[in-house]
Amino acid sequence: MNFKGYNYYAASDYKDYFFYSDGPNGRIKKLVVYEKINDEPLVYNLAFGDEDPETGLLLDRVKSSNDDRDAILATVAHTIGDFSDHYGKPMIHVIGSNIVRTRLYQMSISKIYDEICSIYTVQGYREGVWEFFQKNVNYEAFVVQKN
Repeated sequence: MNFKGYNYYAASDYKDYFFYSDGPNGRIKKLVVYEKINDEPLVYNLAFGDEDPETGLLLDRVKSSNDDRDAILATVAHTIGDFSDHYGKPMIHVIGSNIVRTRLYQMSISKIYDEICSIYTVQGYREGVWEFFQKNVNYEAFVVQKN
């Protein structure tokens, strides 16, 4: 993808990533973590958020308001490609920590859908069913898989 994000760093197993958000609220360490949730089909959950500076834990309910949302989401998207290249293109499950964040992810996907669909298959979950992503449809969760 051609969207500008931050430089990110991967752990040796390519399941944990971090990068720094830079903005008016300073430099904030962000974490992206992939955790297997299903073997067949192979599905990993994507979690991301701020790192708690005291515990090192991922905080996915924090709003850092650093005026760099698009760069953050682009960086997370780039980690999906990197992770997928190392793990045989598994399905990546994405859901926001609340309805507002899930809606933000949906709007971000819609905004760049034409470019995304040339690289990824995106499905949305609504009313108990997975379907291919459609713009202007509200979803509860998403699955992304590299083509």
